[in-house]
Amino acid sequence: MLSLATDDGLRAAIQREVGTQRHVVLDVVFDELERLASQGRPAEKTLAAAALGQLGWLGEPVDTSTFVDPERVAEIQDVLRSGRVLKHPGEHWAESVIMTMAERLAEVDPYLLCEDYNARIESIHHNLTPLSVHKLLSQMVRKDRLSAADAVSFASAVQAAERGSDYTAADFISGRLGRVGRP
Repeated sequence: MLSLATDDGLRAAIQREVGTQRHVVLDVVFDELERLASQGRPAEKTLAAAALGQLGWLGEPVDTSTFVDPERVAEIQDVLRSGRVLKHPGEHWAESVIMTMAERLAEVDPYLLCEDYNARIESIHHNLTPLSVHKLLSQMVRKDRLSAADAVSFASAVQAAERGSDYTAADFISGRLGRVGRP
């Protein structure tokens, strides 16, 4: 959600791409954005506040408390922290809740749109198909649903917000985006 807040055109392109599929926003994502808007680093505060104002297209946040076992969420959060000390108790919590819920989804092909590399790697083991914003942009370019020039423009906005690397049109066309695009 933070990356989508970096550029209105990027958000609109992602909305067009995923808007036709079933989607929800979870309360834990909303909670994390609220925390970042009040306690994050200055750049995160700005993006989180913007993202909070842009969630309407996802509907009302879904209460996850009845869907997940907090102990299982904590186990996945422990894996995601990769031995590092958590910056705060909620770090990786939203991704861990999503993965816990996805473990219960056997009849659908759920996706995790996430910029956290470790979360994307781990999500594969929890019945999720991980995508970074850049990888999704590349797929959109390769399916002729977005121009490579627009993808480069969106990537530049994300990079300017220090949330991604610089990519060229050729990168989006080929799909070879390096670590962020190939979890």
